[in-house]
Amino acid sequence: MDLWQYSATQLLHAYRRGEASPLEVVESSLRRIELLDHSIGAFREVLHERAVDEARRRSDELARGEWAGPLHGVPVAIKELFDVGGAVGCYGSTILLDRIAPSDAAAVARWREAGAIVVGTTRSHEFGWGITTQHATLGSTLNPWNTDRVPGGSSGGSAAALAAGMVPLALGSDTGGSIRIPACFCGIAGIKPTYGRVSKRGAVSLAPSLDHPGPLARTVPDLAIGLAAMAGYDPSDPSTLPDPPPSDSVKHSLAGVRVGLVADLHPRPLRSDHQARFDAATDAMSEAGALLVDLSFPGAEEIRPTFATIQMAEAHQVHSSVMGIFPRRASEYGADVRGRLEMSADISLAGYLSALDAKRALRHRFDRLFDEVDVVMTPITAGGPSTTSEPDLSSDGAGEAPFRDVVMDYTVAQDLFGLPVCAVPNGRDSDGLPLGLQLTGPGRSENAVMDAAAGAAAVVPSPGFPPIAGL
Repeated sequence: MDLWQYSATQLLHAYRRGEASPLEVVESSLRRIELLDHSIGAFREVLHERAVDEARRRSDELARGEWAGPLHGVPVAIKELFDVGGAVGCYGSTILLDRIAPSDAAAVARWREAGAIVVGTTRSHEFGWGITTQHATLGSTLNPWNTDRVPGGSSGGSAAALAAGMVPLALGSDTGGSIRIPACFCGIAGIKPTYGRVSKRGAVSLAPSLDHPGPLARTVPDLAIGLAAMAGYDPSDPSTLPDPPPSDSVKHSLAGVRVGLVADLHPRPLRSDHQARFDAATDAMSEAGALLVDLSFPGAEEIRPTFATIQMAEAHQVHSSVMGIFPRRASEYGADVRGRLEMSADISLAGYLSALDAKRALRHRFDRLFDEVDVVMTPITAGGPSTTSEPDLSSDGAGEAPFRDVVMDYTVAQDLFGLPVCAVPNGRDSDGLPLGLQLTGPGRSENAVMDAAAGAAAVVPSPGFPPIAGL
């Protein structure tokens, strides 16, 4: 097996056995980027010299028997919404193209302290407000499984880099599904933790009460290591939880795990091949010992409009008052993000406060589901990724539909309620593209969620590496 195929966990074992060095691994990662990224566009900036220098230091430390932390020598990529000191910090927008980040974001700094080596920043949808990672002027990310398709977003660059074997671990963020959507379409794993589990300091905000930093990886055990290394209280971010970080270990057993199936949370009909794969996954999990429980959630149709009102109101506040660039520089935004900001100006204070009331009521009812189950399992999308030529259109079980509807009807609840949710691959669809499923738990239950996700991943088909990764 080539070094680029190793998971973070496998690399750490190889280092301990003296079978590889961080310098060899980082050089392998950089070669993969040089070989493939011109075809995929995962990276905004590759920090070649800096990464090699850090890898030499980490290799020297290992030679002396020193271990910096749980990510010692692991190459990582950082979504461009997070500051990386000295790197371009434009947040995916031409408006800030000349900005250089003054220092590392909190999550980046914690990964460095744990021994990780940052090889570059990955492309995001502009300011994180979109699920295609397409940009008319700054370059787009393509899906490694089919470069005529989008990778999802907004963490599309991080997901594509992982799928193509450029890095084993990457940082993303999730406000309405932005970790889980590209994880699904690129055939990898990702976790959106409990709100406040990871500091947002040093990252641009889309909607402050909905933003969740989190890791993406090719395996659930790697997610656990990555999350434990970045999580924890930050006195500079008052939204962070005072709890200790989750454990960095994962169990793989589904025996006795109560898995809730909630038809009310399937607001759109799945495409037939997607439905077949989801049904097969539930059967496989049942055979592995999971206890499937059918539940109801009346009023689920209120979730997305409640989310949309809060997201749009907060995003408008961020861009108009916090950053002070809208509407003053409206013409410099991409057309899609500019249009959403223009629409968001119509959200009144009364409408926002009403949505917050609805959120509290919905969250209370959602929490009651966990009186009867350990996790709730749902699809991530009702259909496949859109094409790069028509990124705003896809199809579900009822036919052609807006891409955002096909996906976000399945992904916003967990952000609205701040609950941990883990995405894992679930084979491939009839087009040969990856699809996935997600497992949601009560607040602060990341380890239980990842345990169930690892158990699910062990019994459903893995999509493997995309053909482009074999080059």
